[in-house]
Amino acid sequence: MQRGTFLLALASLLPTWAVAAPHVTRLPPQDAAVHCSPGEPCTQPTTDGWVAPMEYADGKKFPLQDYVNGGPNGELYLLVSDNAEYTSEECNFGMPEAGGIPSVQTNPCLSQTLFIGMRLPRPKDANGNVLEASGLIDVWLDAQRDATIGSVPGASGPRSEDRHLRLRYSTGPNGNITLSQRMGNNANGWVALSAPNQAWATTALVTTPSADPSRVHIEFSVKLRTSVPPIVGSEPLSSAVRKLGLGLQSAPTMTGGATQRVGGGTFPNVKNQPPSETLTATWETLELREHIPIPLSFTMWNVGQMPDATFWVPDGGSGEIDTVAAKIYKKEVVCISEIWMSHERGELVEKVNELRAAESLPPMQAVTELNDDIFQPPTETTGLVLLSSRQILEGGIHHFPSNMCTGSDCMQDKGVIWARIATPAATVPVTVMEDTGLPKLSTATDYGEFVDVFCTHVNAGENTPGPDTDAREDQFFDIMAYVQQVRKGGPLNANTFPYLLGDNDIFPQGTWPSGLDRPAFLLGDLNTIGPKATEADSNFSAYQDMVGPNYLDISERTEFEQANSFFSESRDLARTSSGSDPMATGTWLTSTCTDLVSDQLAGFDRLDYVLVFPPANTLEFPAYALLKEPTASVEPHFDPDSGISLEVGGSSQFFQQCLSDHAMVDVDVSLTKVKDVVKYNPAKPHRIEYAVKQVTDLETESGCCADWFTPRVHMTANGFFRENAFLGIVEDQTIYPNWRVQTGPDNPTQFPDLPANFTGVVNMTSAIWEEDVGPNDHYDSIPEGGSSLAVDDRDGHFSFFASSGLVRRVKGESSANDWLSGLELMGSFLNGYENGMSLETEGTDHDSGDNARVRHFIQLKELETP
Repeated sequence: MQRGTFLLALASLLPTWAVAAPHVTRLPPQDAAVHCSPGEPCTQPTTDGWVAPMEYADGKKFPLQDYVNGGPNGELYLLVSDNAEYTSEECNFGMPEAGGIPSVQTNPCLSQTLFIGMRLPRPKDANGNVLEASGLIDVWLDAQRDATIGSVPGASGPRSEDRHLRLRYSTGPNGNITLSQRMGNNANGWVALSAPNQAWATTALVTTPSADPSRVHIEFSVKLRTSVPPIVGSEPLSSAVRKLGLGLQSAPTMTGGATQRVGGGTFPNVKNQPPSETLTATWETLELREHIPIPLSFTMWNVGQMPDATFWVPDGGSGEIDTVAAKIYKKEVVCISEIWMSHERGELVEKVNELRAAESLPPMQAVTELNDDIFQPPTETTGLVLLSSRQILEGGIHHFPSNMCTGSDCMQDKGVIWARIATPAATVPVTVMEDTGLPKLSTATDYGEFVDVFCTHVNAGENTPGPDTDAREDQFFDIMAYVQQVRKGGPLNANTFPYLLGDNDIFPQGTWPSGLDRPAFLLGDLNTIGPKATEADSNFSAYQDMVGPNYLDISERTEFEQANSFFSESRDLARTSSGSDPMATGTWLTSTCTDLVSDQLAGFDRLDYVLVFPPANTLEFPAYALLKEPTASVEPHFDPDSGISLEVGGSSQFFQQCLSDHAMVDVDVSLTKVKDVVKYNPAKPHRIEYAVKQVTDLETESGCCADWFTPRVHMTANGFFRENAFLGIVEDQTIYPNWRVQTGPDNPTQFPDLPANFTGVVNMTSAIWEEDVGPNDHYDSIPEGGSSLAVDDRDGHFSFFASSGLVRRVKGESSANDWLSGLELMGSFLNGYENGMSLETEGTDHDSGDNARVRHFIQLKELETP
């Protein structure tokens, strides 16, 4: 079952049948009555044989993988229109809405239609020249899908309401295409249609466009019948059911002179379960309903905790670390600014997790700056803490260059913190079939299910043109450059304009999966007055500059946003309040603040933001889109133990004081997947990587810092082995070292990639060490460990079984059998994990206390073949 569907089933948002269904995909129908209008016309595919991805922007993209022949993957796009009619100005009207769409489009659009677009690789000769292609495309349609899902007698095979489309094609000067259609025989096969009116109206076209010479483009449009004589009640778009069974298989034929048969693939995309033309349950269930949401929640709060050393400067409110912790410990992702002292940042993390432990909540993870000296002045510090109740997969701290500041802000190097945070979908257990044939739940985190979150605090001062705004604009430009480097996957050590390393920057070594295919979020006190609700941006020139192309560069619509009609285009998520007053989003509450401010937020300036960096602007689908429409809450918080007496109406009244001179900003959003992932194909060669991504000292929660190194990151694969040592000390409580080993030509000695159809086992391990004044400490990093110093009892060991795609954490390496003795099943690459899988392990050495939490990472990267 796909991860998104499993997530929704666990949340009890799907009916009970969905848990049992083998393959389910949500495909929301484009509804003219809801999504389209003359002012915002929809885009819909035209069946012209040119598969422009932006035409399918209201649909979904899937990989087409040939698990038999290997070769390059193809692409499949699906879109369905609803049962409303389209007027001449609602769809495909005027100039194309986005790039890549043909200038001549069919108008008006087609209702009640399934659109199928395929781009298949063409074969090549030994010199790399593309050849003409030919093949067979089978499409199977199950009209009464509920009957199949409900195991109604007879529904397991094709029935008379079901249809089989077969397209034979060949390209080139003598190329041709033929399209046939059959109906189910109510048994286990197909028969010819007995009357012309029984056909589902279908159009198909095949081309080899000169603009994409390496691909064959194939398009179908299929009218979804709600009544098929002699059977009535066919249900794809009926209001009660809204499901359709769809199976698809592409079978290329061998071309003379070709080095490989290419262009194959199936839908559903499952290696061991290709669709069968006589077993309707092996086809995909298309649920024609709203998208599956991946919920996220963000909190931004400037808490005004001034340095202890500057006692003459009051805190920005009466709150202290314990009261701040009490307000945020149940949040999901929190950006806290203005905690200038290192020991207070450590104390905040401790207090938060004490409160969570008392309620049996898992601890929050954090990215922040810590140091050993409790009296160290807060120079060159961001004053930021980024906390997450979900796993932090990667993290970093960037300081603005020291010349980007004015006045008292030059006492610190402010900056921006980054955390790559696992979404709820990342840790949903997936059922994996063990070698024994028994189902077992996975324990790994899907490294592709994440969002990048940035937490910042920029230069204070005036909002009118001058030195303060000049410094802020330099910082905005620096943030944009840093965000781009992080999202593309690093490396961050290039130190070339426009991204410049700051003093004491912390960042992972090497590279990591790109995050440009999804939205990213910037939380921060941006010290820039912005509009609220429907106020015109033009009245806030500094705000316009901040979000505009010269600085953060988030104001323009992307090609995907121009083409689709389902998703949010919001960039400023806390602009409008979800409460009774949409203008109540002011966050700067003034230095003298009491509970009188609760009803005055519409009159205060807005300085604290939750902003969105959209996916990279290309003519392809992103992996994720932001669902409509985010909601925001802006609330001041008060200290019940501190108050102030004020004269009101001639009498003295007592009021609670604000915990901070800034209101807290909370934003709830939902993402959804619009592109499926490539799965492991054993018929192709692969590169495998094992890395230690994160190490945390579990014994020094508020202290700092361990001096980490590793003498050993080891991999044995394909009869070769490679062992890397990283002896340079990395100091901090939590580090992101990316200590790694991988197959491939970049190794100094021979360590080849895994060949196609490799059936062996790859073994991986690492050791976590800390430099000490006496003997160095070999940290315990696995729950089975203890006082023993043997590697089997202290180090994580992992085995990848290439024939099945399974990854297990195993007992150890003292004997050959230890590599095969599974302790837990991480997962199977046959279920996805396109960007890798990770697992956190923790040590349990009660004698020495030398315990670490370690994030192990394993990635299997498909290599392109001819």
